[in-house]
Amino acid sequence: MLRYVQDYDLWGRLLLRGELARLPECLTEYRVHGANLSIFGQDGPNFAARCETVETIVRFVRSWPLEAILPGVPGSDEERARGLLELAGVLELVDRNFFGKPSLGCAHAYQLILEAGQLLPHLALSAKRHLERCLDEGFHSQWRPFAWFDGAVPAWFAEHGRYLGAPSGSSELTRWLEARVPTAEQSRLIEGYLQANAGGPMIAVVILDLEGDTKALAQTIRSLSIEQGWYASVRMLALSTEPVPVTRRGGKLHMLQVDADSHVETLNAELRQMDFNWVMLVRAGETFTPSGLLMTVLELIGAPDCRAVYADELHRLPGGQMGAAFRPGFNLDMLLSFPAGMARHWLFQREVLLETGGFDARYPGALEFDLLLRLIEAQGMQGLGHIDEPLLVAQAPQLQDNADEQATLQRHLAVRGYANARLVPHLPGRYRIDYGHGLQPLISIIVPTKDQLPILQRCVESLLEKTRYPNYELLIVDNDSQTAEAQAWLNSVEGWGEDRVRVLRYPHPFNYSAINNMAASVARGEYLVLLNNDTAILRDDWLDAMLNHALRPEVGVVGAKLLYPDGRIQHAGVLLGLRGPANHPFTDEAMDAPGYMQRLQVDQNYSAVTAACLMIRKSLYEEVGGLDEENFRVSYNDVDLCLKTRQAGYLTVWTPHAVVMHEGSVSQKKVDVAVFEAKRKRFLAEQDAMYEKWLPLLAADPAYNRNLSRAGNGFELEGDTALTWRPLTWRPLPVVLAHPADPWGCGNYRVIKPFEALRDAGMVDGMLSPGLLQVVDLERFDPDVIILQRQLGDERLDAMRRLKAFSRAFKVYELDDYLPNLPLKNLHREQMPKDLLKSLRKGLSFVDRFVVSTQPLAEAFAGLHEDIRVVENRLPLDWWQNLHGQRRRGRKPRVGWAGGVSHTGDLELIVDVVRELADEVEWVFMGMCPEQIRPYVHEAHAGVDIEAYPAALAALDLDLALAPVEQNLFNECKSNLRLLEYGACGFPVICSDIRCYQGDLPVTRVKNRFKDWVEAIRMHLADLDATARQGDELRNRVLRDWMLEGTNLEAWKSAWSER
Repeated sequence: MLRYVQDYDLWGRLLLRGELARLPECLTEYRVHGANLSIFGQDGPNFAARCETVETIVRFVRSWPLEAILPGVPGSDEERARGLLELAGVLELVDRNFFGKPSLGCAHAYQLILEAGQLLPHLALSAKRHLERCLDEGFHSQWRPFAWFDGAVPAWFAEHGRYLGAPSGSSELTRWLEARVPTAEQSRLIEGYLQANAGGPMIAVVILDLEGDTKALAQTIRSLSIEQGWYASVRMLALSTEPVPVTRRGGKLHMLQVDADSHVETLNAELRQMDFNWVMLVRAGETFTPSGLLMTVLELIGAPDCRAVYADELHRLPGGQMGAAFRPGFNLDMLLSFPAGMARHWLFQREVLLETGGFDARYPGALEFDLLLRLIEAQGMQGLGHIDEPLLVAQAPQLQDNADEQATLQRHLAVRGYANARLVPHLPGRYRIDYGHGLQPLISIIVPTKDQLPILQRCVESLLEKTRYPNYELLIVDNDSQTAEAQAWLNSVEGWGEDRVRVLRYPHPFNYSAINNMAASVARGEYLVLLNNDTAILRDDWLDAMLNHALRPEVGVVGAKLLYPDGRIQHAGVLLGLRGPANHPFTDEAMDAPGYMQRLQVDQNYSAVTAACLMIRKSLYEEVGGLDEENFRVSYNDVDLCLKTRQAGYLTVWTPHAVVMHEGSVSQKKVDVAVFEAKRKRFLAEQDAMYEKWLPLLAADPAYNRNLSRAGNGFELEGDTALTWRPLTWRPLPVVLAHPADPWGCGNYRVIKPFEALRDAGMVDGMLSPGLLQVVDLERFDPDVIILQRQLGDERLDAMRRLKAFSRAFKVYELDDYLPNLPLKNLHREQMPKDLLKSLRKGLSFVDRFVVSTQPLAEAFAGLHEDIRVVENRLPLDWWQNLHGQRRRGRKPRVGWAGGVSHTGDLELIVDVVRELADEVEWVFMGMCPEQIRPYVHEAHAGVDIEAYPAALAALDLDLALAPVEQNLFNECKSNLRLLEYGACGFPVICSDIRCYQGDLPVTRVKNRFKDWVEAIRMHLADLDATARQGDELRNRVLRDWMLEGTNLEAWKSAWSER
């Protein structure tokens, strides 16, 4: 944190022009004079210096683009909004550090929050409330920044822990787990589904208590009780070394005392006698999550060909913390390399288990691992599944070598034909397998290059000097180098006359795929290695480590561990759907970091690896057509290649034992601004091509987990449970993805409340999302219907274009105001895009239906869409059903108005009316109250949150409510919502006689003239009993005809359905 300005102003202006570098060496020394210290007092910088520094920081924040301040902020609305809120938190921290109270930093932070509110309203609302409290009350003694992030600390602050206590992952996981419980309506549907499927499969849970810990045994049994779990078709077999009560076989719980050395034989004998469909082993003390077994069973009902399946698990960590093992889909190499993480808590199908001979007593410390290996030996990897659901809470696995694991692994390798295979000493509990092939086929290493001679020389020289494997050739492919030194060096290489090193020429525009394909066509090797020119060989066994896997018949592609020059990780596999079509996890982690679930330390299968260093059999490369020269000239060609080999039935292996330095994107560090836009369009087109070709797989990468986020650096918890937890797996209801434009009145009445009412009534399933989902998240949620409210602007339009192109869902656009013609005095007018009608017309071209709130609005938009439906606003029952105010509680009749800040023109209609009747009534206003009428207002109440608005409105205890609206097209297209809200409170109403308020509701309508308003009010004041009866009649009519229930709710479902 800067403490004062000095040279920082200069540094900031330089940063606007480019990057700065810092040398760690001391180059100069200078003598400090008293004048240098004049800005300091005893306690640090004086007030003037602090003000100057804060002003400088705020000035840079105002002038810099967001991407310059927070590198890596993606272009989506949600991520940009979070970036703006993160920056607002930094400015709040600046005021905290420099002044101890809100000042200039908080003032600008408030502007950033309002800007974020245009992109992500629900999150910005919390931030707005937080900062307003700070501005009103100062910083709280227990102040912490980013209070509006609900515990999710932004990355910037992760490095500055002294400012806040970062929330523990344990509490986050606990909240996440608590949200994974079926609602009452979901439980009803699940129960019906289970009954339609014979009650669901019978699960046998074998509880092993080999330490004689009866307390732990009881804990596991209790977690399976109907009081704690959601699935009842369970039978328990408890094997304990301690004496146990006498029980009968076939009951809910059968207990046997066993000898620790012979328990496997007893287990197999009992399993042959028991009646069950699936069986799993757990250890005493391990507990089941409330919904884990239920979700597992729901998946198994739809998977009749499954032989064995495993789920995720939560881990108890030292210190009482909790961690999570969100495991990938079946991963052969990770299973062999890390059985402690991948071979626990499997469910085995009964017939499969018995046909295989049960558990093998020779490997009591690796029963499940050995059985899995035998299943693979018998029928390969088919029918081995994974469910993305935490099933158990258990102790984290011990990272230690296990003699039984090693013994059965050696047995397994011999069965598969690897007689010379050996386990190379590596890390405890993580096994490195040398398959002992004994073959040395010719390998062709292809290195594309253009200019950049020092980089190329480093690559070639390190390769020639450090590669131990003897049988390779090096193909340097020159893409029309222009620099004299590069041309001279390449010519000299050609003059070596060395058959092992060849220079190939590709004098055409850059096309990475075409360059490699050309080289592959003339390569002599049986295997190809695609290698970037900005790499350097670090270990002499790199090629041996890759070939160790490439020679396996089931393997198609092998990738390496790539490090930046400073040792940080550059590549450790590619995750599909991460930050777009695909990207690298673990970037920038330390070279010796273990990674999530030890994944930086063990061989494993990924769906793709980078072509910066990739090995593939040449025949397979040709079989799948090599790299795609048309659709993926620059980006994603390696991912596409790996997915094509996967489609052909081969595995992709990433190994941490082949380590290569890769500088990364050297050719992209100096980008010609003139061609930047063309590159951006090319990149977007290649992204679209990936989505078009591989979207279902991008959304369900078997190397990843549904519960992990597709944003960030990978392997981070996805906090949005609605996106990841879908208990109605068989889809009995239409799945709706609803995008409200805001969390206030408009968003609630038109999207949020109708969706919640339909969901609670068991008419739809789905989720609300304030931000549009990325293409991959949209695919994995796979909605039947998408609701898009007030989506405007270029970024939203591009997202809608992709939504139309890549989602099968029925798409509905929702609008309840005539936005092209906002009143001149409406505060929101300046926020509307200048070409709004053009933007709206384009957006509507991407949807199947246009839903509006009134018939006049439908008429105003006629011609913009061929299917325009009208669904009028209705009042949600939980807000408006049971409201009662007092009448005649004032010394004079209470007359008033309530509403938001966008009604300047409407309230100007009654300014003179308020003055005229100031002595006859008590004027009561809530929300907006213009300055010119405040002297005449008896009560002026501040606005409240939308959830509190109904009760706050009723509490005004109005004897008469006013609803003035000025005459214009915008208001004529509005709904009668204000009349309905007043009516639900029992208020009698006088309103303007314009189209939006015309109809059969029992209210008094007047022309917008001073005389008419005054006369109508005095008429009601003259007979307050009759006025009260009118209020009662209006309430009865609203509660009978205008609530969000019955046929009114059916109207919403119809409008949101494809029919």
